[in-house]
Amino acid sequence: MLDWTIAGPVVTGVIAAAVAVLTAGIQHKGKPENALIDQLQEEVTRHAKRIDGLEAEQVKAKKRERIRDDYINKLREHINAGNPPPPPAWPDGLYD
Repeated sequence: MLDWTIAGPVVTGVIAAAVAVLTAGIQHKGKPENALIDQLQEEVTRHAKRIDGLEAEQVKAKKRERIRDDYINKLREHINAGNPPPPPAWPDGLYD
């Protein structure tokens, strides 16, 4: 017959050890995935900041283009009207 006064603690110890091994395996398995997720989130954040910067630069470039186009039209009108030099002054805000 099995003596549970001896077997009980042994079985409990084996079960506790198995749970510890499984828990350690699960934690170890989760760490690379969590690290990868963290790395990808940092990369997404970095790219989002870069995109924000590029969008801001695009807005500035469109503004400069609009100012230049207006100035080109003003110069053409000046020339077509037969006006002598000097040409109209450079526009404000071109290089702000």
